[in-house]
Amino acid sequence: MTFHIGPPANWIHPDFFELQRYLGPEFNPGWCNASDKKGKDDANSGKYKNNDDFIRNSLVMTYQSIGLMTQGIHRPYLAKLIECTADMPCSILDYGSGGGQVGLALHTLGYRVSFADLYSQSLMFLVWRLQERKLDLPVFAISDEMVIPHHDMVVCFDVIEHCDPDMQMTVIHKTADLGSSVFMNLIRGSGDEIPGLHFEVNIDKITDYVSANWKCWWKDYYGDRQRLLIFGDGMDIIPNAQ
Repeated sequence: MTFHIGPPANWIHPDFFELQRYLGPEFNPGWCNASDKKGKDDANSGKYKNNDDFIRNSLVMTYQSIGLMTQGIHRPYLAKLIECTADMPCSILDYGSGGGQVGLALHTLGYRVSFADLYSQSLMFLVWRLQERKLDLPVFAISDEMVIPHHDMVVCFDVIEHCDPDMQMTVIHKTADLGSSVFMNLIRGSGDEIPGLHFEVNIDKITDYVSANWKCWWKDYYGDRQRLLIFGDGMDIIPNAQ
């Protein structure tokens, strides 16, 4: 018997059907593999007052929060997380969760998961998904007033590149405060590539800063395009953390 390995042409991940039910007639199948070009076009369409308005209200971000996960981009990062926590109970905060794709996958694997993001289209989709799945998991809207409890681990994927340099450092300190260990990916590149969507991320500068302030482990993936940075005070989960 021969099995076909891999999706057929024009296949989309079944999790997008949840988004289709949520959006109804507004659902756009052409955005299921939302490219950076689609994000750039939407960011610069004139519909948004500023970057914060775009992050909160663009549906591109909702599509991408599913698409990046279902394309396997985060697979090596999650493999490392599972390796580090395979024999320990663990509470995880999915920080900058978007539609919750990463956190929902971790919940399925038995982790105690909470979610945090800006009040946005993506966060409202996440709340709807949890209701549809009858899952009672904590969801926090990030604000100055919101108190988010401490977790064993914070996962922060595909967040830093959407923050200006000052906010990048704020997110690093905030996630370190919220978890004993932080798993964060950094995407190398200039903000000039996608104005209004991505900011410049100085991976080496951030790594040096984090290494000087916390125990740290890192590894580059996809050539040197992305870096997984693991840091925090609870870094005994990584034997060779410096």
